[in-house]
Amino acid sequence: KTQIALEYLYRCGSESDCDIYWVHGSGLPTFSDEFRAIAQHGRIPLAGTETDEEGFLLNVKRWFQGPDSGHWILVIDNADNEEDFIGNSGRISKFVPQGPRGTLIFTTRSLQVALRQGCERIEIGKMEDDEAQALFLKHLVHYHIPSDKEQQAINMILNSIHRIPLAIIGAAAFMTETQIPPSTYWTIFRGSDEQAKRLLSRPFCDIRREADMTQSILATYFITFDLITRQMPLAADLLRLIASLDRQNIPEELLSQSGLDGIDDQIQFLEAIGKLLGFSLVTRVECEDQKLYELHRLVQLSLQVYLPTEELSRWRATALKVVSRLFPRRWATWRDVSSVYIPHVLVVTENSTDPIAEELCFRLGLYFRDMGKYDESEKMHRHALEGREKILGPDHPDTLTSVNNLALVLREQGKYGESEKMHRHALEGREKILGPDHPNTLTSVNNLALVLHGQGKYDKSEKMHRRALEGREKI
Repeated sequence: KTQIALEYLYRCGSESDCDIYWVHGSGLPTFSDEFRAIAQHGRIPLAGTETDEEGFLLNVKRWFQGPDSGHWILVIDNADNEEDFIGNSGRISKFVPQGPRGTLIFTTRSLQVALRQGCERIEIGKMEDDEAQALFLKHLVHYHIPSDKEQQAINMILNSIHRIPLAIIGAAAFMTETQIPPSTYWTIFRGSDEQAKRLLSRPFCDIRREADMTQSILATYFITFDLITRQMPLAADLLRLIASLDRQNIPEELLSQSGLDGIDDQIQFLEAIGKLLGFSLVTRVECEDQKLYELHRLVQLSLQVYLPTEELSRWRATALKVVSRLFPRRWATWRDVSSVYIPHVLVVTENSTDPIAEELCFRLGLYFRDMGKYDESEKMHRHALEGREKILGPDHPDTLTSVNNLALVLREQGKYGESEKMHRHALEGREKILGPDHPNTLTSVNNLALVLHGQGKYDKSEKMHRRALEGREKI
């Protein structure tokens, strides 16, 4: 945004005789200092003698609006804080001049700030591929003509960082400083999230940026996170929850029914989502029958660095509870579950030892089996079984239910030998814990009969079926 504004000013400077002024809107102290610098250059008679800061700033504003200022362009850069730009009452906006003699240009990451200025709005979209390539090669000092292999690596890097200029410059700076080719950088970047975070957290030099401006892409997001946390805690909580889910195709109901403090108020929810959309931290995905949201990977990585380990763990536990509560428990409603839920279940259960995660894996295993996705079902049932064995013990009824359901999936896959072994395990455990005539025990007898039949062991299968029949007739 800043570079585009600068380019516009360079062109205006060569084509018109107006005066150009540049101030920072990141806070009142900086804004005031830069207005004072304008006054001290002799533009505003007696303004520098004002002792009252508000009176001084209003004096500068009046000068801009009066005939002595001539024609001017005033750029207010990084006007991101809504509290500073709320109509005529904002801490900074009440000192911003108006009138026909001048042109105001704001650069901001906040859609709300842009909308409240009542002026034409120009959104800066993602760089085109050729623009990103040119910017990258311009800053990659030692590598002007990449080979096909390196060009492919460059394409992968640019797509992974979503062609964000600051991230492009940072990546090129690292490669220049370390004298490594793009292919090596890409290997490191894609190796793990931790390695990607380290690369994106590195400071670098960009002489076009102010000395006090942050010089890493992740730290740039930190400033936005701080701002949102102060202005709208619900939006900050929503962002933390979103970052704990799969970052793509997040159903709105996972957010609106999350149980977060204040989320039940529809207006507050819409304002919170609007805040995240306004700062381009999340995007809304067009879908015919569902409202979906996505989170930029760099935002997700930034939050993982920004939040303390304990807070990250707390939000992951919250996400697990939300997904578990909304994922159906009964097979009759599974078919109503959109496939977009599945990635979120996988994310919140990964590496979790929480009993909620094991129960959710169990349900997802049943869902996959009902959908005919037997390989995925087997994986989920094994995950649930391992967790239940650790948490509940090998002989707990719920553990034996997991054994039984894993055996059913193995039979569906034609893995009869392993299925028989698991069914016998479930049967022995249920006979021991529940007794030989318990309905669950007889279910295991029947299931064992089915897998024996599938192996052609008809006599043994008949024996098991008769036992199951007699037991059920008795009950």
